[in-house]
Amino acid sequence: MKRKFALIAAMMPIASVVADLNPVDTRWTFGAHEPFPMYRRVGRICTGAIEGNALWLRDWLNWWDASSPAKMKEIGFNYVHSRFYKGMGWEVEKKDFPNVKKFVRNCHANGVKTLAYVQFGTLYPEIMRKEIPQIDSWATYDMDGRPNLYCGQYFRWMPCLNCREWEEYIKRMCTIALTEGGFDGIMFDNIFDEPCYCRRCEKKFRAYLAKVPDPAGRFGLEDLSGIMLPRIPPAKLAHMETKDPVVQAWALWRCEVMTGVMMRFRKHIKSVKPDAVVSGNPSPYRSRSRFIHLAQNMAELAKAFDLIIMQNDNFPEVKEGRVYNRVRELKFAQDAGQRIVALCDNVENLYSDREAKFLMPMIEDIVFGGIPTDRTTIFPSPEEGFINMEVWNRRKPQHERFNAFATAHREALSAPTIHSVRIFYPEREVLLSEKNHQGVVAAEEIFLRNRVPYGYLFSTPDDVMTVPEGTEVVVVPGLTSLTDAQIAALVSYAKKGGKLVVTGDSGRYDGWNAQRRVNPFLPQIAGLPNVSMRAKSDEVKAVLAWRYTIDAPVDGGKALLSDLAKVGWKSPVEFAGLPPHVFAEYRRLADGSLAVHLVNYMPEKAISGATATVSSGAKVSVEEPFGADGAARRLPADGSLPSFVEYLLVTVK
Repeated sequence: MKRKFALIAAMMPIASVVADLNPVDTRWTFGAHEPFPMYRRVGRICTGAIEGNALWLRDWLNWWDASSPAKMKEIGFNYVHSRFYKGMGWEVEKKDFPNVKKFVRNCHANGVKTLAYVQFGTLYPEIMRKEIPQIDSWATYDMDGRPNLYCGQYFRWMPCLNCREWEEYIKRMCTIALTEGGFDGIMFDNIFDEPCYCRRCEKKFRAYLAKVPDPAGRFGLEDLSGIMLPRIPPAKLAHMETKDPVVQAWALWRCEVMTGVMMRFRKHIKSVKPDAVVSGNPSPYRSRSRFIHLAQNMAELAKAFDLIIMQNDNFPEVKEGRVYNRVRELKFAQDAGQRIVALCDNVENLYSDREAKFLMPMIEDIVFGGIPTDRTTIFPSPEEGFINMEVWNRRKPQHERFNAFATAHREALSAPTIHSVRIFYPEREVLLSEKNHQGVVAAEEIFLRNRVPYGYLFSTPDDVMTVPEGTEVVVVPGLTSLTDAQIAALVSYAKKGGKLVVTGDSGRYDGWNAQRRVNPFLPQIAGLPNVSMRAKSDEVKAVLAWRYTIDAPVDGGKALLSDLAKVGWKSPVEFAGLPPHVFAEYRRLADGSLAVHLVNYMPEKAISGATATVSSGAKVSVEEPFGADGAARRLPADGSLPSFVEYLLVTVK
């Protein structure tokens, strides 16, 4: 391997295990997400879209186990995760195990691979105490000494990740799933951790601090044996600029604990079944707040998984000028060598205005490298057969057309992506600095809205700067916090002729967000002809939470696009007349041709009047596979693109 990315290298051993998990061939779904006791205990509607107190709940579960796999096969679904362990204790949940095993057998008989749902984030003390009398010692506790509640539900506690008894219990659940249940792998749900203030965590954190060199220089104290766990409200933690050295160390330590637990789970699962798929749901992991609050450092945590389930609320659409999408995670996953199922929770509202946009999440998935997912076609319905046949009959032809499109365009959808512009992404420094994070978010938004073929250049302590082949420009977007090693690598790159775009006061602070006396970075690259520097960094108003709310850039991104032009960068295809809610993905085919995928995030308004300009002599074809015709056509001499609704494929030879 010529280029050694830290994340890609970490993911390489899983390649053979998940070779079949590719976006062209894999279709993901799920339905019976919870066991009967969980549905009843909650009472309300929850994941799976059935009322927990529905009188027909048992009937539906029985139908699901016996008949849903055949319906999955009929419509083309071939991967599912199934209820197995919800965190209620095995003595309660094993009563349903015969039904679960029947479901797995039926899935396999219909060519559907099945992962066992294992709840990572909850304990049910009401019913677990009988099986586990010491359940209180398994819980995580808040600043006031009360058990942390999962999503505020009084009957669901969260486990302490430093509790080895809990860890061994979960390993036992995984063993049962793989050896007795016949599952093809494990899907851990809710992989996040609220801050824990128990004595066990306090002791372990102090032991961690004891190993930090030069404590006086770092923390101002020689003796750290009495250091307090940071007591900061979670709402403030989520978006704060992290300068308190103890908070920094605490955040990194909590992430190390999380990653350590998951890596031990992975090792155990692979020891039981080497070809088992290990997957997990950390939710929207490009959100920095989940690092500082919920102990997720995806640069490291991703190494535990063969497949990431990315649950979020970013249904692809345009609302109030904001383009809601999941492309950040999908592109991030591409460059990190990860397979990803990017869910969007509000698909449950498809039966109203979003029904007309049913294909949008699947188009976004397959264009940007995610595994296409349909959560709603086989949602439970009280009618006979337990499926809404009106929905089924409307969507089945759409699935057939989508699958035919994917098969016919396999190379155009799976060829290497062109990421000629790379955002420099110092992983730890982005996690510790909200300014760094906002700089990256602004650059992403500008590039997405202007169809710039961008990717990421990851920087870690182990791999400071390895520039991927095909990179034309490296962008340092207002990264105020950079390490000495990162600055040295960027300067070396520029002095060897590498093209750089640097904005804002990048490098003014060190890797721990501490202010330097002078900026050591900018003076070293000033005046180089291959470097564009701009004193003002780009800004967008952005909150990356369960749903990403990101406003349009102030100037539409013109300043950053001008910076790219100054260093000689040009887009492989020049588009005119496309609105900012049309995104693009570029892929290079084996014969050197270029496939450009255009996705319209406002399909209720067809795109018309746009043009494409390519190099002289190039032959261009255009195709709208989900349109009325769907046939490929030559681009006219004037470059006029045909009108399109959801998606257009442009091929340049």
